[in-house]
Amino acid sequence: MNSVLGFCAPVLVYVYIFILNAVLPGRWVDGYVTKEGSGEKLKYRLNGLLVLITVVLTWAALCYSGMIPWDWFYQYRWEGLCGAIVFGLIFSFVVVLPHPTVKKFFLADFYLGRALNLQLWGGRIDAKMWLYLVGAIMLELNVLSFAGHHHMVYGIDASPGIFISGALLTFFVFDYLTFEEVH
Repeated sequence: MNSVLGFCAPVLVYVYIFILNAVLPGRWVDGYVTKEGSGEKLKYRLNGLLVLITVVLTWAALCYSGMIPWDWFYQYRWEGLCGAIVFGLIFSFVVVLPHPTVKKFFLADFYLGRALNLQLWGGRIDAKMWLYLVGAIMLELNVLSFAGHHHMVYGIDASPGIFISGALLTFFVFDYLTFEEVH
């Protein structure tokens, strides 16, 4: 049962990030991409830091309450990797196939995409920005879980290097989402 949950974990986290991205407040910025058929710049809604903090606090609350162990993402890393790959492929097919062919070869279309900029609800959700959030937040959850596993296994003999590298990666993720902007 836990292996199935590990396989499905990426999708569950992605959906949670999607919901938080849609409902939490954010700031609107003008992008560099123009709407098709007009000179108007697309608008993007940015709330990555708030989404990150909410997800990390949710993870910490689940761990603290004993619902999941602190190293859960570490324990089910291979199942989660497989789930992420399968979901990624399904998501790619779903967003590529409905649009008209752009390149001569399907693999080029599959890799580069066919749609210019997928947005929902007037830009409240932007596929590119959501995927940035997914990548950053999944990195952070895995860093925290892997550091938790190291501490659980080695306790007082844990390597400070693991925690320093975890702290540096955490700093990177927070910095990435604190100063997020559309280029």
